[in-house]
Amino acid sequence: MALQPTPDQKIDRQTTTPFLLRLYYRSNGFHSPNEFSTVPPPSWLQQSSLQIYTWPSCTLAELTTLLTTALPSLLPSPSVGTRIGYRLVFPDTRSVPPSGASDAPGRWLSKELGSVILGQGHDYDQENDPAGLGRMDGDAQKTLADARFVIGDYISCAVFPPLADGSVAPLPPATPAVRGTSGRGGPPPRGENGRPPRPGRGQFQGDRAFGPQGVPHGEWRRGERVPEYARSGRGGGGERERGGGRNRPY
Repeated sequence: MALQPTPDQKIDRQTTTPFLLRLYYRSNGFHSPNEFSTVPPPSWLQQSSLQIYTWPSCTLAELTTLLTTALPSLLPSPSVGTRIGYRLVFPDTRSVPPSGASDAPGRWLSKELGSVILGQGHDYDQENDPAGLGRMDGDAQKTLADARFVIGDYISCAVFPPLADGSVAPLPPATPAVRGTSGRGGPPPRGENGRPPRPGRGQFQGDRAFGPQGVPHGEWRRGERVPEYARSGRGGGGERERGGGRNRPY
């Protein structure tokens, strides 16, 4: 499976192996990107998360059903008018620390993924809607692939109950990019004299690992195909072949 499948790519869920998605949830607000700066995330943060095996064709409606089925207490009663927002959280792989600052924190970003608004129920809730969520409006049919999701991204989920007058709560403003508190989750570290380290000595180990070699060097953006000259090096890690490319495992 490609790390970033295109929205029109057909995925057979019977024959395609799913990937692990970590969904972090919170009521009345999103996580700040710098909360994910430690890799793996701290235990207090992992306690408010779900591990879901899914595919790039997964919709926000599916994520909402999985979340609320596992944790029905997240929803108010009644749940009509509740907005559930989703954001991607990922490291800025193009952020480079100052020369000689090998321990400088990495820059973390968040991106709006969409939101789902829970509506009135229908006639066959128990059979077709075991979570009792009823109709879902908003971006319910948006898929991870539509949002340019890259396998390995985190998802931050926020549950917003209806306002006092019963209207749907708006989404808060997008969080600006911030620098985290740990260099493990940031960009490639600097070597001696400010030069990039030799291949095979990168970081990004743990849950967002690129394998033992760390983040590939060179000019490239998250979600793009890694340049050929940035994909060589020693060791295993990821999905790579001699002389070929290296994909980014979860």
